[in-house]
Amino acid sequence: MKQILFLFLLILGSSIAFGQSAKTDMENFGFLYIHTDSLGAPLYIDGVYIGKDPLEDVIPVLPGFHEVGYLPPEISNKFVKGNLSEAVKRVYVIPNDTLDVFLFYDHYAAQAESLHKEFKIQSFSGIGLFLIVITLILNAI
Repeated sequence: MKQILFLFLLILGSSIAFGQSAKTDMENFGFLYIHTDSLGAPLYIDGVYIGKDPLEDVIPVLPGFHEVGYLPPEISNKFVKGNLSEAVKRVYVIPNDTLDVFLFYDHYAAQAESLHKEFKIQSFSGIGLFLIVITLILNAI
């Protein structure tokens, strides 16, 4: 019985002595509190899905620059991303600090599809004009 008590005290003492302190660990992180103007908007940090708005708690992140937004990483079209400047915000997080980020979702989410269609129309128009010019040059020869 004394050996079991000794072993228990030894394990307890070593876990207290060598365990990590939650306070010092959390001081190495910064925190993001993200909100949008629409309920149920998908939220991403650095292209990783973290949930839908409203989030119940702050999100711990490493200090430094992060991209926060509602645009999924699958949308890699630079034309759409360029015109939806409020869809992704680049923020800097300070250690042991909470940063509030507000995203305007409703208006921009509706525009994403129309911008994608506009990009396709512009691409097809450019190809069509290029083919017309080539045809005119070849007929002139």
